[in-house]
Amino acid sequence: MVGDLERASFSNIEEQSLEFVKYTLNPWISRWEQAIQRSLFLDSEKREYFVKFNVDGILRGDYESRMNGYATARQNGWMSANDIRELENMDLIPDELGGNLYLINGALMSLSASAADSKSDKNKGKEDDGKDDEKSEENVMES
Repeated sequence: MVGDLERASFSNIEEQSLEFVKYTLNPWISRWEQAIQRSLFLDSEKREYFVKFNVDGILRGDYESRMNGYATARQNGWMSANDIRELENMDLIPDELGGNLYLINGALMSLSASAADSKSDKNKGKEDDGKDDEKSEENVMES
């Protein structure tokens, strides 16, 4: 990795950055993590603590790709708004405003609300004896 950008273009400069982290920084980072773990922690602390360099900032893609990825994660229920905001170094949304809700695609309702709706639909089917259907047919015939 000499850093020769003679043939660089907008489309491959990001790939070069990823290769720099992967092939140049990662071997050194791994050594540093191991040395810090070995040198700074007592044996009893090594079971509880670990050292990990965060290179996410270097590896982050362009803004549009990140936002598309976050949108997919949010709509499919595996990231909350606060999960995303934390990755973007933004202030978290309070729980009472729904910052930690996990949503599902459709009407973007919370998973707990979806489960509650599912339970109420099952109960509704058991309680329904068909009398409402007969009344609605009578109303249609009278009209």
